[in-house]
Amino acid sequence: MSVSPRFISLALVLGASLAVSRDAHAQTTAPQEPASEAQRTTNATTPAPPANAASANGVTQQAATNDAAATARIQALEDRIATLEKAEAKAKATAAAQPTVTATRDGLNIRSADNAFTFRLRGYVQSDARFFGAAGPVAPGSSTFLLRRVRPIFEATAYKYFGLRLMPDFGNGQTVLYDAYVEAKPTAALNLRVGKFKPPIGLERLQSATDVRFIERGLPTSLVPNRDVGVQLYGDLAASRIQYQVGAFDGAPDAAISDGDVSTGKDVVGRVFLRPFATLASAPDVGLGVAGSSGKERGTLTATSLPSYKTTGQLSLFRYRADGTAPNTVIAQGRRTRVSPQGYLYAGPVGVLAEYVRSTQHVKRATSLAALSTDAWQVSGSWLLTGEHESFTGIAPNHPLDGGSTGGLGALELVARYGVLTTDADAFPLFADPTTQPRQARAAGVGLNWRLTRGIVFETNYERTRLYGPTAATVRSTEHAVLTRLQVGF
Repeated sequence: MSVSPRFISLALVLGASLAVSRDAHAQTTAPQEPASEAQRTTNATTPAPPANAASANGVTQQAATNDAAATARIQALEDRIATLEKAEAKAKATAAAQPTVTATRDGLNIRSADNAFTFRLRGYVQSDARFFGAAGPVAPGSSTFLLRRVRPIFEATAYKYFGLRLMPDFGNGQTVLYDAYVEAKPTAALNLRVGKFKPPIGLERLQSATDVRFIERGLPTSLVPNRDVGVQLYGDLAASRIQYQVGAFDGAPDAAISDGDVSTGKDVVGRVFLRPFATLASAPDVGLGVAGSSGKERGTLTATSLPSYKTTGQLSLFRYRADGTAPNTVIAQGRRTRVSPQGYLYAGPVGVLAEYVRSTQHVKRATSLAALSTDAWQVSGSWLLTGEHESFTGIAPNHPLDGGSTGGLGALELVARYGVLTTDADAFPLFADPTTQPRQARAAGVGLNWRLTRGIVFETNYERTRLYGPTAATVRSTEHAVLTRLQVGF
């Protein structure tokens, strides 16, 4: 049983006071030394007061004096202890009200004492190198070094239920605002997001750029918007076994980033994704879903609202006719729809991701109208040679190269994929030039990823893209690309 310091102090003072009282009593009642003969004669002739009365009076006065002193000391000690207790309580309250600041592998975090307000700073840099070769009459792309992405990320929470995210990008010699949104998150089942962010369509597009298995995303990602401005409701149901998103957006073209709309038409976007084993830790992570969008777009000669596609090596793949004149420029004119069945499977060290996208757009050139569709699909596989668990959201090496007591050499991952993109045959020759634009691209890639830590990765990919024209006269080459990347993130 613990005894409070205040009780101990009071007991000590009271004990001291009682000791003083006993000493005084002993001195008063102790036997006196024998008196001299003269003193005895004087005492014999002088009437003496009653001995018992005088002795009792002295003891009473001394005890009263000692009690008063002890009471004063006790009161002074109580006042001092009360003052110290108040100071201690105030110090504890002040310390509890101070925010906490931590720096970890997940970034710099500042959190209020009640967790109602948070601020997080993190980011990543991806430094790439590209080396090209080609078989055919068309010269390959220029080999180059570049800063592919330089992205600081600012995230904040206010009053527990409201969030903010800002993510600019300084890569490729440009400054582009990729994410800028606010959101309300009252429950896991119902959340609201407003601003600029990824429309929920492409599966690989929804993966963070730090988590994708290849240096560049596959061909189906070319057919979904990159970033758009809009509003979205989203949430998790049935213990995260069902995920949904539904929203309205300005309507960015395929693979494009939009900061506004050139027409009054808007895109309605929806996605449902099922993870039946989400609550079973020992089961494989299986996800199946479908996403789609629908809206109307009307382009102009200066803003056609039509896409252009790139290979996995980021070279030009396909574009519509456009020279800035009304007779020879193709523009969006009417409804655009997208549909994308998608899924993944992650079991132990092995993962597979597959998706298909079909994008259909009504277009116009001069007085000619058409509804043109472009299809793309891919299957991507990964295998962690060092035995870690594959995941859609990223990989944490069992023995990271971080200088810790359990440090090691990180994780090695082998990846491979195959994908096809096919444009509409009706696009040729009126809406696209058959002598320079291919009808189909078939891309195969392999790679080895060395994940030193969760945020530091060295990647090497080989990509082979073979292009097929709508006619035998189409002049295209087979593209060979070796891509490397050093990623540092926190």
